[in-house]
Amino acid sequence: MARPPKFDDAEILDRAMAILWERGWTQTSIRDLEEALDIKAPSIYRRFGTKEGLGAAVVDHYIDSVVQGRVDRYLSGEGDPIDNLTRFFDSSVTSSGDNGRLWGCLLTTTALDLGGDDTALSEARQRGYEVIEEGMRAEVERADELNRLAAGTTSDDATATLALAMQGLMALARSGAPSSDLRRRARAAVATVAAPRPGDA
Repeated sequence: MARPPKFDDAEILDRAMAILWERGWTQTSIRDLEEALDIKAPSIYRRFGTKEGLGAAVVDHYIDSVVQGRVDRYLSGEGDPIDNLTRFFDSSVTSSGDNGRLWGCLLTTTALDLGGDDTALSEARQRGYEVIEEGMRAEVERADELNRLAAGTTSDDATATLALAMQGLMALARSGAPSSDLRRRARAAVATVAAPRPGDA
């Protein structure tokens, strides 16, 4: 009779997410994963097919457990949309790893490691970007309806600007930029697409 698995897939994905997020894709070997997950390579391959299959599953898990939660929390469709976008950006540059260092975004980390590869991992990463961009677009469109976008700025342009700024900030976070500098840049990015509040000088 086969032994029951030591960990369920969710726990494996949590552990793999932590190591891949901290170390990066190219700096993490199957042996590293064996140690971090406390399971042997054949079990990893049996469950996920390949290292890339595990990576795609980890990215999907990250989208479900981290990205979607932040989108739902900060880009809620309630309150002031510019404030919501600012809080979303702030939350992106204040999350840190156990060692206090900002890890950036797992989507950006894998993009920096692997470039524009055409794989299941790349497709999973793209789904994550779409979740973020759709959340930002909904708030930007609300801002437009409320006349809170900068004059002459379209919803498409504002969303593209913010999506690009987010990826740049995540790359800077990964490189070790201080959180205070990232927060300043994040707020500046949102300010570039926002109209002044009524009554502001």
